[in-house]
Amino acid sequence: MSAKVRTLGGLPDASVMADTAAARDWLRGLSTSNNKVAVMGSCSGGRHAMLAASTVHGLAAVVDLWGGGVIMSKDQITPARPVAPITLTKDVDAPVLGLFGNDDTSPTPEEVDLHEAELKKHGKTYEFHRYDGAPHAYFCYDRLRYRHEAAMDSWAKIFSFFEANLSG
Repeated sequence: MSAKVRTLGGLPDASVMADTAAARDWLRGLSTSNNKVAVMGSCSGGRHAMLAASTVHGLAAVVDLWGGGVIMSKDQITPARPVAPITLTKDVDAPVLGLFGNDDTSPTPEEVDLHEAELKKHGKTYEFHRYDGAPHAYFCYDRLRYRHEAAMDSWAKIFSFFEANLSG
């Protein structure tokens, strides 16, 4: 399988997606592979996970951890970030798990609502979980923003999601 992806017209998004496609192909080629590959990212990595979900086809699961920049205003579009991932939602072809803090400012709860509405509108397979009292990056155990209960519940959801979508 080739590492081709839908063109995004700019760097670093295009090169990150090409690298993601190449990694997918390499993992599938391993003798121990069951041919199922997932991507997971936090913050801007969550944005990239959603880009991969819609441009790097053939992924088995996608995890978006508080992905900032999935929804972008016109003034946030740049040559390096030429597209808002939300505009590509119709092309998502993998189940998506989204985990978000309701005290986050990027993405805001309103942006998460818009993200979910777009997935729903296009009939995508997804599950979103939100945590009251959790800020951005609530997994970071070495920072004041760490929220133990939300982090542990989120990890349990990630492991369950991967088990459901990557087994066999």
